[in-house]
Amino acid sequence: MTQPISRRSAAIAGEITRHSPVNAGPPFGAVPVPAPVGKAGWRAHADAVARRCPPALRRNHAKMLEEQICALVEAIGAATVALYSPIGAEVDSRPLANALLVAGCRLAYPRLLDGDGLMEMGAADGPSALQQRPRSRLMEPIGPAVPLSAIDVCVVPALAVDGGLHRLGRNGGYYDRYLAGRSQDCVVVLVALAQCVVPWSPVQGHDQAGDLVLTEHGLFSRGAA
Repeated sequence: MTQPISRRSAAIAGEITRHSPVNAGPPFGAVPVPAPVGKAGWRAHADAVARRCPPALRRNHAKMLEEQICALVEAIGAATVALYSPIGAEVDSRPLANALLVAGCRLAYPRLLDGDGLMEMGAADGPSALQQRPRSRLMEPIGPAVPLSAIDVCVVPALAVDGGLHRLGRNGGYYDRYLAGRSQDCVVVLVALAQCVVPWSPVQGHDQAGDLVLTEHGLFSRGAA
């Protein structure tokens, strides 16, 4: 079941305005004609859009990610931030990781658990402390597990995001299962291109929603577009 917007993130819009404006309702990107059919179709469309993204836009998105998440962390006093190690055309999170370490934040990264389709977050002192998972492109932490209850901000890559901030992922379901157990005080920020903020479908009961979405244009809260 999707999580309601957290009490903490509901208060962010007013609190963070002095630091980094949060806009209500991300604008939708262009929907191709004919529209993709099913999740597989939307995944293929969003992945193609991301892979065509010009280098300058990629750099701008990474810079926006660094600036906006650092401002969010400062505004709400977050101590522990869960990040991701980018795969393929995902936004580069390394500049953000380095900035958060300088600011004194504790970092955590995803680590898959063998055999049960679940994942956890493990402590890591930045991207350089990650190791490649055997027979995989994934870079994972080797530090101790960080409980979900200790994570203040969770930054999650998304192929696509709809107006209700439901995330379309890569079909593994790991983040959906992981985020289903989060507390109301964990702020989930989805990272996607503005062109991939689209009314993808079908949204199912297990598809988790974020509290905010970060595009190359800024940080947006949940709202119909």
